[in-house]
Amino acid sequence: MKVVFVIPCFNASKNLEILYTSLQNQKNDNWSAWFIDDISTDDTWKKIEELCSKDKRMFSTKLVENSIMWNGTCSSKNTEKKFALKNIIEIARQFENSEDIIVAIIDGDDSLCNENTVGMILHEYEKNADVVWTAHKWDINDMNISKPIPDNVDPYFWPWSSSHLKTFRASLLKEISDSNFKDLDGDWFQRGYDAALMLPLLYKSRKNVYIPTICYQYNINSVSVNDRNWAEMKQLNTINLVRARGFIK
Repeated sequence: MKVVFVIPCFNASKNLEILYTSLQNQKNDNWSAWFIDDISTDDTWKKIEELCSKDKRMFSTKLVENSIMWNGTCSSKNTEKKFALKNIIEIARQFENSEDIIVAIIDGDDSLCNENTVGMILHEYEKNADVVWTAHKWDINDMNISKPIPDNVDPYFWPWSSSHLKTFRASLLKEISDSNFKDLDGDWFQRGYDAALMLPLLYKSRKNVYIPTICYQYNINSVSVNDRNWAEMKQLNTINLVRARGFIK
């Protein structure tokens, strides 16, 4: 069993060394990492290539005129803006036929903050969990908003509980249509991807587990004020729509 970290990045070059170190510090080495550069305007792609060259578990691919140039094994530089959710699902679906692949999401601006994260996650999946998430802390105040979800409740009607670190068994995606990740016009959600991703997964999960140990640092200060205002508005719209319509079969 292995954890595949899917790491969508946009203008994240200043944080990637910290993220890289947090992966290298893991005591359990049953992991790999797939970085995606989503049309960054800084040197994010250059930094990704540099880091991936140091570790065979950290991968880098580049899309060039609809073909893939492989450097290592797995990370990509988009030629169109996809935003986090589409990037995550496209990568995760490549593993959906494997029961032993666990997908974990780290935003390029963030990092792990516990060297036992991989081991704790895999321990729960070895006990047949489908979805696992952990406690986290914000960089500005160490706040954690994640918490457990009772069994047999509809996650669409339950207060938001599964923030970071988000993980799921890749094979669970076989039970979930991409329609759950798109708006009423059939376009992929651009913001609010946490709810759009996790609520369908929790709905189909046969066993979910919350680990109350802080494993993830969320860097809220990495988002510019202008982008944050736009993102928060888009995020609220996404959350309201996803909750109102529920799971799409």
